[in-house]
Amino acid sequence: MNLQKIFNWLLLLFALFIIFQILRKIFGGSWGLEELVTALLVMNLGATLALHSRLIAVHLKIHKIDVKLSEHLGWHKGQERKNS
Repeated sequence: MNLQKIFNWLLLLFALFIIFQILRKIFGGSWGLEELVTALLVMNLGATLALHSRLIAVHLKIHKIDVKLSEHLGWHKGQERKNS
């Protein structure tokens, strides 16, 4: 299990805990408003970081495909292949 999956599971558990606390607040108890808002902000930050890491991974995959496609099209045009 890689670090990204562990982070996503922890974020999901944290989100479920916050939902539980919100429901407890609605029905008369638990955390104060400031604690709930802070927890929601931390969850939002974690979700943003998780999304950003996924976007970086997708960008790297697209870049690999772009390089391979450029080399292939260059071969059709008769250009030499770059050794990198």
